[in-house]
Amino acid sequence: MPSIYLTKSLWSYKFRKLTYLIRAIGAYGSLNLTIYLKRLLNPNKTFIGILLAEHLGDIVASEPIIDALHKKFQDAEIYWIVKPVFAPVLIKHPGLSKVILETNLLFSILIARKNAFTQFYNLHLNELRKDPFFGTKLENPYAEEINLTIHNYYQSSNLLGNFSRLCHLNLDQTAPSLYIGQSNINLPFEGDYWILHRKSTDINREWQDEHWIQLLDLLTIEYGINVVEIGTHEPLDYSSKSFLNLVGKTSIEETCTLIKSARFFLGIDSGPTHIANAFKIPALILCGHFANFKKYMSYSGAYQEKGGIANIYFNTSGSTRELPFLEVWEELQKTILTSKSLALKAV
Repeated sequence: MPSIYLTKSLWSYKFRKLTYLIRAIGAYGSLNLTIYLKRLLNPNKTFIGILLAEHLGDIVASEPIIDALHKKFQDAEIYWIVKPVFAPVLIKHPGLSKVILETNLLFSILIARKNAFTQFYNLHLNELRKDPFFGTKLENPYAEEINLTIHNYYQSSNLLGNFSRLCHLNLDQTAPSLYIGQSNINLPFEGDYWILHRKSTDINREWQDEHWIQLLDLLTIEYGINVVEIGTHEPLDYSSKSFLNLVGKTSIEETCTLIKSARFFLGIDSGPTHIANAFKIPALILCGHFANFKKYMSYSGAYQEKGGIANIYFNTSGSTRELPFLEVWEELQKTILTSKSLALKAV
């Protein structure tokens, strides 16, 4: 029985691997043929490919590249390759001719190596993506040439600045924009509300849940503020008539709508925070040491401005997780009091 089971498992793996390969080659051939034919029919037009398949914050932060490339290449069609889950933040963009869904990682590896585009920009850094079946890495020779790595990228600029360098551009201050269709979401309370986003792929970038609960008690009970939590996993164990937990319950479009309509954004350095930046929502963002970066700036635009609508508050001596509650509470009060568009009564 064990040998039969192992044989079936092996054949199942081989079938998945073959299917994976066929899908990658098919999508790769189809895209190159499409672009090649377009170039034959439009010899004076520039066809630009951008590969940035993940992550949400990176994609939103790099959005100004689209307009900059249109200014650089006057008659251009721009195609952006992205994972299906992140496509909604790009699919309605007026500057993109088409959003191409990443079939799988092998497809992107093949496209990055050789393609039919007039200009092609791979915005992924080395050492980040490795094919699960063949072990092949997605490589970026130009990133290596300009010495832009996962170990130093925050030392020179923000996310937009680094991504733009990979496109032979020099951007680091342009504000990102988002083009999202409006979604109807029924909230259980009327009036203004705040958005909370507290989870990350790295626990050290998160603040402790007990502190969030303490903060929510002050906001919802003492000051009567309505708060909506968003995210994809691990909702906060908290209950209040002024608190709505929508973790894992909204699409990207719905999440964008919620953030766009919010009065204030509370969170950590994350994808939804970049969305809040694009919509210019006043915010308090908690940050701390990350990897080998003791201090860094992720954002361009509204959140980049010192003394602006957002307080990007750093723990200069450790991780976000180590920030004391009272220190954060004091910073929140300062942020609210210095924002012309907000007023927290009795603070």
